[in-house]
Amino acid sequence: MSFAPDDRLVLARGVRVRFDPVRNCHVLLAPERVLFPCPTSVEILGRLGEPRSFGALVAELAAEFDAPAEEIGRDLEALLSDLVAQRVVRVERRAA
Repeated sequence: MSFAPDDRLVLARGVRVRFDPVRNCHVLLAPERVLFPCPTSVEILGRLGEPRSFGALVAELAAEFDAPAEEIGRDLEALLSDLVAQRVVRVERRAA
């Protein structure tokens, strides 16, 4: 899946990122599922509590980590495509 810069991404309904003190790690709570995201995924998912545009997210991460926006965009697209397929993240597209 590819994203346009103005596609807005948000956690799907009922999905939450929480720190589990028993397991000493972050967990992704989704309806009838618990996922164990890597630290990079936790960082990204934590930013999607409110809808964010793909372009703004890429720019923010590129500036924060002093990395090329093209590289961040490719990596972010791969991660978010997988999360959309798992119905953890929802895409809001503007009508044409």
